[in-house]
This record gives sequence, C-alpha cells and structure tokens, in this order.
Amino acid sequence: MTAVELARKPLGSLTVDLCAACQVIWFDTFESLQLTPGGTLELFHAIHATHRDPPRPLTPPLSCPRCETVLAATQDIQHTTRFSYYRCRYGHGRLTPFFQFMREKNFVRPLEPRELARLAENVKTIRCSSCGAPVDLAKTTTCGYCKSPLMVLDPDAVGRTLAELDAAERRRTTPDPDRQGDAIIALAALERDMARARAAEGADFTVDLVSLGFGALGRFLHWS
Repeated sequence: MTAVELARKPLGSLTVDLCAACQVIWFDTFESLQLTPGGTLELFHAIHATHRDPPRPLTPPLSCPRCETVLAATQDIQHTTRFSYYRCRYGHGRLTPFFQFMREKNFVRPLEPRELARLAENVKTIRCSSCGAPVDLAKTTTCGYCKSPLMVLDPDAVGRTLAELDAAERRRTTPDPDRQGDAIIALAALERDMARARAAEGADFTVDLVSLGFGALGRFLHWS
C-alpha cells in the first residue's frame, strides 16, 4: 500500500492507502465522506499515476488491515449509480476498487447496445474494467467472473464532475466578503462589551474573555 495524504473537511488532512497492483483504495471510517473537493481531485490524480497494468484479481476472503476480520462485500448507491466495496464489519473502514470509486463518482457508465454491437464487430475479447477478467463479446455482454456490465469512461461525466469539484474547492478556499464583514462586526461588538465591562469595574477591571468570546461567536453564527 502507498499512503496518500489528502485534505479533510472542514480542516486538516487524512491519509488513504492505495495498492497499485490490486488497484484498490483503503478508506478508514468515514474518510471517503470527509474528503474536500480538492482532496477528491488529488485522489483522482494519485489513481491516474498508479493506473498502468490490468488489476490483479481480488480473491476473497479479504481481510481488514486493522483487525484482520473478513471484509463483507457491500452494495451501495450514490445518486442513481450503484457501486460496490468491501467493508469491515466492525467499522474500521472499507476497501474500494479504483473502478468502483470511479463509478461512485459517476465517471463511468454501461455501454449502450449500439456501442456493444460496434465493439463486437471490431474486437472479440475485452477485459472487464471491474475485475480484469476477459469477456468474450461473441457470447456475453457481462463479465462471467464478477457479473459486472461492460462499462466505458464517460468523457462528459468526467468533465462535468471535475468542473464541479474544482468550483466547490474554489468556493471552499476563497474568503467570503460577507462572512468577513460579519466577523468584523462581531469583533467590534466584542470590543464594545469589553469597554463596558472595563467602565463598570473601574480600576479593579477583570473580564471573562471566554464568556465574551462566546457572546461574539453567537452573534457571528446568527448573522452567517
């Protein structure tokens, strides 16, 4: 496994593990949901950098790298796209093939009948994108090993998803002038509160900065 450090929401970073030979990603608990848009883009770059040879087939049973419990094959859905992965029964994380991660992000789609017909005219056998097994197009349009339909990378979906991630990351990292103004107002209110407290206490002035700070934070959240 190769460790890849990625940006985490709302702050900080997280580390996911990639296996280039098996073309899988290990996410610890909730890490796939904690990726920032920029972190997701970085992960796509990391997958692209390691995606060279056909994947080594995953042979069950697969074990959790944290507790060595056998991973459970799991089906999930994102929007209208179904994808699969292997999860730890004790919640330590999930093992997701590169291809299934691409399905989760709507980067691939099933081949249409006309595309399958045109492909069968020119190519007799193709490799399953999910598990790497050969598929004889003269006999079937699904993988005989993992039962996955034949899929193709969707350029339109890739472009759309990358643009959405890039825009989301720009929004996340670009300061909002309205929120900056709210923060300035909240700080000004905090200064006024401190001035009133100082005037009331006179020479023996003491103030609870935590209490005043909570008051300013409350106003800021109310205005946001």
